[in-house]
Amino acid sequence: MSAIIIVRAQPSDAALLKQIAVAAKRYWGYPDHLISQWAASPIITPAAIDHDLVFAAHQQGQPIGWYRLIVDSSPAILEDLWVIPSWIGQGVGRMLFTHAVAQCRAQRIAQIELDADPHAVGFYRNMGCTVIGETISEWNRPVPRLRYTLAAVD
Repeated sequence: MSAIIIVRAQPSDAALLKQIAVAAKRYWGYPDHLISQWAASPIITPAAIDHDLVFAAHQQGQPIGWYRLIVDSSPAILEDLWVIPSWIGQGVGRMLFTHAVAQCRAQRIAQIELDADPHAVGFYRNMGCTVIGETISEWNRPVPRLRYTLAAVD
């Protein structure tokens, strides 16, 4: 197996990254009508890729996961982190999250916040996040709000 590398996404990657997000959301068994409704939204756009920090994990030249980090203020917002279902549980999410933390460290941002799908809370807790509250999702349901605090940012 060849190495997994993380590279900056390009605006032309938007459609493929969206496909990964939809496949990952579908993996959790949500009803098709909710997935279809969500898939009709932009999810990730070329403009967002151009403006935010969007990185993709690639294996043999193909994206297998990605994240979007908004660093316009502190805390940074981890808006997206998606992994192709066949790669879930193989460390790709951990690699992407660790990469996002490094991006924050480089910009001297001390905290990351995110709204987690309930199925992903265990992953984020394992990464060191704590639940700080909840927000209402695009499906009008409460979802956990989590925070990750970086070790001292010099």
